Amino acid sequence: MNIKPTTLVTTKSQAFAITADCAIFGFSEGDLRVLLVRRAVEPFSGEWVLPGGAMQAKETLEETANRVLRDLVNVENVPMQQVATYSQVGRHPVRRVITCSFFALVSPESHEPIALNYLDKVMWCKLDELPTLGFDHREILDDAHEALKTELRAQPLAFHLLPANFTLKEAQEVYESILGEELDRRNFRRKILSYDFLINTEEKKPGVKGGPELYRIDDTKLEEHMN
Repeated sequence: MNIKPTTLVTTKSQAFAITADCAIFGFSEGDLRVLLVRRAVEPFSGEWVLPGGAMQAKETLEETANRVLRDLVNVENVPMQQVATYSQVGRHPVRRVITCSFFALVSPESHEPIALNYLDKVMWCKLDELPTLGFDHREILDDAHEALKTELRAQPLAFHLLPANFTLKEAQEVYESILGEELDRRNFRRKILSYDFLINTEEKKPGVKGGPELYRIDDTKLEEHMN
């Protein structure tokens, strides 16, 4: 068997740093936002980036992503999904770095990030007001946004962003803001009314004469649907 030595992982194999970068999206005040942090060290000191960091010896990438959020911005218990891997040569100015990206969709009101470690600032930034991002994080963010939109079309991810009681119009507005497109009203309502976790409260929205009906979510059934 003719195996080239360079195809095997050996003690002479070149070392790479492996990192996890996290695109944490949040919906607040009618806008889709993303959690950004500002670095206080080189490289890219003073630049905004996605929260991320290096994988430790006994960690999985998922564990790294969770630790990074905890250690850098004091955010925990965020269910994340993997997006893509980035291995372009020269994407990091210090050494060869391979990054795996993750995304999540949360309510910013449930998470109050704090800049820790080598960061000096953190913010929930509107997607249409993004600053220039360091490294290749704009590409990573754009890919994560596309992954979020794809998942949103397949799974009811956004219902936990709504208030306890909401109208169908409010639900559609959340989806339209995240997807960045207008949805057909009849098709949208037909789809969400088919979900067994959507419950009609038999109440009307207050303050509006003959107002629209209010709905709520059965959290247990929603969790079953997501699994």
